[in-house]
Amino acid sequence: LPQLLRSRAAGHGEQNARLDALLAIMTTLSDTCVLYRAGEAGLHAMQHGAQQVLDAGGSATLSGRRALNQLDQQLLSLNASPGGAADLLAACLFIDRLEPGLGDATRNV
Repeated sequence: LPQLLRSRAAGHGEQNARLDALLAIMTTLSDTCVLYRAGEAGLHAMQHGAQQVLDAGGSATLSGRRALNQLDQQLLSLNASPGGAADLLAACLFIDRLEPGLGDATRNV
């Protein structure tokens, strides 16, 4: 959620903000989908590659897009898909949708 909010605040657009949030999750998650298909080396490649995209400025920048393309090609060659990270992104977006409404309800109590 913090990366989603940072990317939105930077004006990167919703699609890029969501993609950057996914990448932030990928940097630390021990994604069992990736572990099953590509082992620990694949997991490390995913985590390191996702961090490189963010370090390059995220998905909204040219250098970030280049790093993202490299990560995509690497994960495809490993037949690895970060499904666990995608599930956590969905949960993050759900919480993001609820958060403004929850804040309003709390103020009325």
